[in-house]
Amino acid sequence: MRILVYGAGGIGSVLGGLLARANHDVTFLGREWHLHAIRRDGLRISGLWGEHRITGVTLTTQHDQLPSAVPFDWIFVCVKAHQTAEVAEAVATLVGPSTLVCGFQNGLGNYEALTALIPAERVALARVIFGVELEPGHAHVTVSGGDVLIGAPDHRLSPTRLTGLIAALQTAGIPTQPTSNIFTALWGKVLYNCALNGLSTLLEVPYGALADHPIAPRLIQSVITEVYQVAAARRLTLEPADAAGYLHLLFSRLIPATAAHRASMLQDIRRGHRTEINALNGAIVALGHQVGVPTPINALVTRLVHHKERFSSAGRPSERLSLIPPVR
Repeated sequence: MRILVYGAGGIGSVLGGLLARANHDVTFLGREWHLHAIRRDGLRISGLWGEHRITGVTLTTQHDQLPSAVPFDWIFVCVKAHQTAEVAEAVATLVGPSTLVCGFQNGLGNYEALTALIPAERVALARVIFGVELEPGHAHVTVSGGDVLIGAPDHRLSPTRLTGLIAALQTAGIPTQPTSNIFTALWGKVLYNCALNGLSTLLEVPYGALADHPIAPRLIQSVITEVYQVAAARRLTLEPADAAGYLHLLFSRLIPATAAHRASMLQDIRRGHRTEINALNGAIVALGHQVGVPTPINALVTRLVHHKERFSSAGRPSERLSLIPPVR
């Protein structure tokens, strides 16, 4: 298959690299600091899914340099949530008669941004819960909390269209399964990210250290309780059904399975990049504000991450802070 990875960071590099190793025609669109190293030495993938050196991937840093003679079969959107609306506009120009677009992203709002410009019957979503630490030319798979789940939010996209994609990922060595409830799965990832990413970033520790911290477990409990309260007010289905059940799952299975991982959010801050906090804890604050549910701890985590961004010279933090409603 002919595949475009739009956003060849950690997740995109692993997905595209292993598919290229399985003899698919893969193009990476990414940042020069990473692609330069791949161009020179090939892409190294290490960690949980083995040691690999991949060459033969087409590399570009510019949308207008993408090969256009033959449409892509699959386009993987692997950019940060705050980039999705801009990328959707570019991706829409690349969608051919049989192209499937699949978002491999964190946070809330990505599907809405993609389908604002791309027909919903062409868009699938993936729940990704493996972690990658990225250095120039090297993607290290550190942890995995479960299989990649792929589903079609729009009933017009037949699940049979996803069969080939799921099979290709499985054959490439990426544990992948279909799901008929992709939004529930994605909200499960939002719970995980809201609980761990911001605090891991603020404290600069791996996920496992949060469980042993004197204060972090209480903050995690408050973050998760607020998410469940917002979901209940918006009549959203979460799994497990209540906050207590999720907290048990988080501390008994999810954190131990990903204990060594450090949040990619911290990697973003160290590189001076904008984080996805507005699509995670910040999105919970915004949704809570709409339905009158207070979310003070999610708001606190959001604001502290933004302050950390400011000290890393990540951009214009005052504009991002203004997006978060006042704590009530």
